[in-house]
Amino acid sequence: MQGQTSPRGMAAEFDRTERVVLSLLMDPDAPDIWSVDEIARATGDELAAVDALVALHAAGLIHRCHEFVFITRSTLRLTQLAGGL
Repeated sequence: MQGQTSPRGMAAEFDRTERVVLSLLMDPDAPDIWSVDEIARATGDELAAVDALVALHAAGLIHRCHEFVFITRSTLRLTQLAGGL
């Protein structure tokens, strides 16, 4: 059917949103701590941003403190070792 996204396409889009969120959180020119609202505005899709934040937190890649989020030290170090995101 036209207009519908396949499950594979949806998963790829979700992965892309997670990468965008991680990139925002690890940007050296950006704040170290972001609010969930700031992340949602920066990505342009509040629901996708919130879903990505939940998944990243569940995976242990970010910390959440009330309405604020920030990268874990282990995520930052792994990204440095891997040569960036």
